[in-house]
Amino acid sequence: MATSSIPEKYKEIPAGKAYSLQNPGGLILLCTRGSTPKSSALRYDFAPLAWCTPYEYDPVSKLLLVCDTSHKTFRDIQENGQFVVALPSFEMRALIERAGAVSGFDVDKFELLEVPYFTAQSIDIRIPEGVAAWMECSLERIIVEGTSGIVLGAIHKAFGVPESWKLRLHYLDDTTWYTPGKRL
Repeated sequence: MATSSIPEKYKEIPAGKAYSLQNPGGLILLCTRGSTPKSSALRYDFAPLAWCTPYEYDPVSKLLLVCDTSHKTFRDIQENGQFVVALPSFEMRALIERAGAVSGFDVDKFELLEVPYFTAQSIDIRIPEGVAAWMECSLERIIVEGTSGIVLGAIHKAFGVPESWKLRLHYLDDTTWYTPGKRL
């Protein structure tokens, strides 16, 4: 039997926060390389993002990620067409918070935050040590909608520790961080 009112257990969610109902929160570190703002010297950068999903798997896996078009990592992808999607472990939370608080346009995050790193296997991009896995990607295309850049990329190489999904750090908002639960 239908009822005309919404059951009491449901609370309204502000339209500006409705994305949180769908955001799975599996954080990534978007790692890039591009020129510095006032010179042609190269600078490596990385930024935490929460919106990344696979969209194709045959003949190669492909990813779709959403990045603010004002970020240096977005500009780097536009500039050289290569990037790494790294999956940070839950032990990297403090680094993620510090890296998300500064701009790659203003500082060299690897130097400022004293981040140990290694280099990707097929492209010249630095990856912070401690990640659970990473995927080396080339740009397929970019769609800009408002202040968001939808980046579509093909994965050429991928590496990870066994059962890397167990180490993933998830983010919903500044007060809600979590790790994957029990395997069912």
